[in-house]
Amino acid sequence: MHLHHLTVQAFGPFARTETVDFDALAGNGLFLLRGDTGAGKTSVLDAVCFALYGTVPGIRPTHRLRSDHAPAATRTVVTLDFSCAGRRLRVTRTPKQERPSTRAKTGIATDEATVQLHRHTRSTDGQDQWDPICANSQDAAREIEAALGLNKEQFCQVVLLPQGDFAKFLRSDAKDRAGLLRRLFGTDRFQELQAWLTTRSKEARKKLDEALTEIRQLAERIDQETRTLRPQDGETPTRPASDDPGALRSWTQQLLALSHEARAAAQVDAVRSDDEHGEAKSRHEKAADLAGRQSRYRDARDRRTALDEEAAGHSRLREELDRGRSAQAVRPLLQGLDRAAAALEEARAGEHQARTLLAPEHQPEDLHRLSAHLERRHAERGRIEGLLPDEQLHTKLGIQLEELVTKEQQARADLDDAEKWLAAWPTEESRHTSAVDAMNRAADSIAHLEQTVRDATTRHEAALLRDSLAVGLTAAADERTARATEALQAKEEWLDLRERRLDGMAGELATQLGPGLPCAVCGSTEHPAPARSRADQPTREDESKARTLHERTGQALTKADREHAELAEQHAMAIGAAGTTPAAELATTLESARTAHKEACDTTAGLPAALEELARLRSEHDARTRLHQEARDLLTECQARSRTLAQQRAGLTRTLDDARAGHSSLPARLADLTRTAEHLDHAIATAQATADAEARHHDALTAADQAAHSAGFTGLDEAAGALRTPALLQQWADKLEHWGKEDAIVTSILTDHRLVEASLQPAADPTAAAHAVQQAEARLKETAGATRQAAARVTALTELAADIETRLACLEPLQQSHRLADRLAAIASANSAANTRSMELEAYVLAARLEEIAAAANTRLQNMTSERYLLVHSDEKEAGRRGRLKGGLGLRVLDTWTGTNRETSTLSGGETFTASLALALGLADVVTQEASGRPLGTLFIDEGFGTLDEQNLQDVMDVLDQLRAGNRTVGIVSHVPELSRRIPSQLNVRKHRDGSTLRPLTGADL
Repeated sequence: MHLHHLTVQAFGPFARTETVDFDALAGNGLFLLRGDTGAGKTSVLDAVCFALYGTVPGIRPTHRLRSDHAPAATRTVVTLDFSCAGRRLRVTRTPKQERPSTRAKTGIATDEATVQLHRHTRSTDGQDQWDPICANSQDAAREIEAALGLNKEQFCQVVLLPQGDFAKFLRSDAKDRAGLLRRLFGTDRFQELQAWLTTRSKEARKKLDEALTEIRQLAERIDQETRTLRPQDGETPTRPASDDPGALRSWTQQLLALSHEARAAAQVDAVRSDDEHGEAKSRHEKAADLAGRQSRYRDARDRRTALDEEAAGHSRLREELDRGRSAQAVRPLLQGLDRAAAALEEARAGEHQARTLLAPEHQPEDLHRLSAHLERRHAERGRIEGLLPDEQLHTKLGIQLEELVTKEQQARADLDDAEKWLAAWPTEESRHTSAVDAMNRAADSIAHLEQTVRDATTRHEAALLRDSLAVGLTAAADERTARATEALQAKEEWLDLRERRLDGMAGELATQLGPGLPCAVCGSTEHPAPARSRADQPTREDESKARTLHERTGQALTKADREHAELAEQHAMAIGAAGTTPAAELATTLESARTAHKEACDTTAGLPAALEELARLRSEHDARTRLHQEARDLLTECQARSRTLAQQRAGLTRTLDDARAGHSSLPARLADLTRTAEHLDHAIATAQATADAEARHHDALTAADQAAHSAGFTGLDEAAGALRTPALLQQWADKLEHWGKEDAIVTSILTDHRLVEASLQPAADPTAAAHAVQQAEARLKETAGATRQAAARVTALTELAADIETRLACLEPLQQSHRLADRLAAIASANSAANTRSMELEAYVLAARLEEIAAAANTRLQNMTSERYLLVHSDEKEAGRRGRLKGGLGLRVLDTWTGTNRETSTLSGGETFTASLALALGLADVVTQEASGRPLGTLFIDEGFGTLDEQNLQDVMDVLDQLRAGNRTVGIVSHVPELSRRIPSQLNVRKHRDGSTLRPLTGADL
């Protein structure tokens, strides 16, 4: 993966739009990201991670990514251009952001997070272009992760190498180290495999236990079935263990044989008890028959006595029965006569009631006159019914007239309202049009005003810098003058001492002469007249001190001159940017520009609402115009139609008043005619019914009198007195008939020779015979139950023997499967002696990965430490540890100079950084190879170089130079001054009150 360009806006400490050209920085494969603490060096790496994955390293919330220095309306945007896997991609992301609403001045609007992913292509004419791939966060995540071959956790660990995580991984315990390695290498699958093996072992054990349980349950059922065997059936064998198939089969067959023998014995007992039961039943039947005949003979003699006593009153009962049967022929005619009399009385009452409903003058009239009155009522009703549509039309016309009055009033109100609104329209339109024009002018001026604010801000900042530099320049000039005076004075003093020393040099040399010593000037060993030193003669030391002071003051003067020149240059540049206008005046100009810009923005904010209101008013004007014309037309129409309907309704009123004849309406008039006709019709019907009832009563009386004489009665009264109910007559007849039948039966029984013979024998005892039958039946049931129980036992044992044989056949494969699964699970979980390392499966894989990382780290660590240190992977368990992994993730340091193998925590600060950096780079190599195998084109190292001495720093820089091989770019994040001198390509992050800025630096700028 190679980074090309990064653009951030309102992100982190960057308030404005800042751009990073990684292609320019990566010219020699190594660049430095430097800046003061808190300036935002790490925020550049955060922006790269946010662009790729939508989040930043760690657990910081995305809503805090926005710059606090940026204006509220400025959108936070990050764009990254990178290439990977043969493709060049550009991703643009914006986090979720709250901003002031453009519609409501005091409201808050929320912009949701967005992402756009594009691919670089070339058109047919060779032009560069960016084709969209997706604009969905999930799709973009899949595309980017597939292109990089790294998830966020891996990317942050192997590409960004975050600050402070070097030593954390190096010094962490096995548990924390395992957590990081598990996330980076995705070894959850081995943990899942281990869990699957454990689950498989448990499932095999469960199936084996279930099979043994089923066998044990079947054996218990067999044991229960054979508990009913009697001692004489044979000795029951003892049940063997459930996991012994041979013993279980033998035991089952023995019990099955005993059950067959018990069933045969039970069948023999059942046959014997059935024979005994048949004999007892025959004896009981004979005793019961004799007892029955003796009882029947005794009962017949008692009944004979009772029948003789009843025969005394039978003659009078027969006479009453004959008279009642003769009167039955007259009963229907007497009942018909009663019904005719009742009907006549009812008809006369109904006629009287019907005539009371007629008018007094019609009540005494006969049927003919009543019929004539009824015909006249029918004729009048027909005429009135013919006028009913006219009355309905009359009512409808009245309703229509009322509706027309309502419509006319509404039309007049609409017309007045429209005329009033249209009269005020020209003034209202002019007012809104003027307001919209003013807002448009304000909107057009915003861009110019923004540029004015930016220019004024630049000039004001330059003026402040100019004034600050002027003060510094004055101080620098004073400092330079002072240093020039000191330098001149020191030079004069040094030259004066030098001249005085040269003048007295003979005396200085004379002090070095001694007897026999050669002269330094002439070489003579004789010194007849040596020169004398002056009292104020300067010495070599005095001259050296004066010269040193002269050089020091000269250097101070040179430094003061350089500082004065730099300040003078900066002051001249500031004057060029700000001019000579005072800063206070420029501040006033800036405030005026900001005020004008704010007023223009505030004015423009209401433009959408004003345009919408003007469009609404114009639409309303068109609607009001249409309403005005429609109301005028409707008013004219209503007035004309009202006149026509009023004339038509007046003619109908006169006709209907005559037809109503004083009633409120024609239906009321019809109801009165209908009611009178109904009364007349009812009176005619009741009078006719009375005449018919009188004729039927006379006929019924004549027929009943003739029937009474024919039946032998003197009149209707005698016939009515002889009447009896049919039930009573039937009761008398049944009583006489029953006595006759009883008499015949008793006589037959008393003359039966079998009964007479039985009465002469001794009394029978059926109770004793019945008791004997019950005892035989009990014995029969007992033997039958034993037979059924024995047969059921044989059947059940046969089925259970087959079932247990099936279960025993399946037991051996289950035992083999369990042994294999349990062995594999124990090895994977380090619970078996076969696991010679006592390491769980995932721990073994992680240990292998850590061993690869240590090997990859040592290739660089040796170069960084002059062949002194090596990282050693250890399989030893930690003391007192009770974790899952059971060792295998230890790291120690081998000091090749002393041969000592020691803990990583014993390394010094610089040694810890060196070892951690080598470990991080080795981790990056192994993770990259494991994740995708794609080389990392860009690598960032965040801080830690301040702990290195000169030699270690040189060794580390040599290793970093090696990383540049293979077209790889290494970015170092640090504020160590030594790195600024060593690395020419730099990106400087500068912090200001209004937000940080990014400035690329090359060798010429340093």
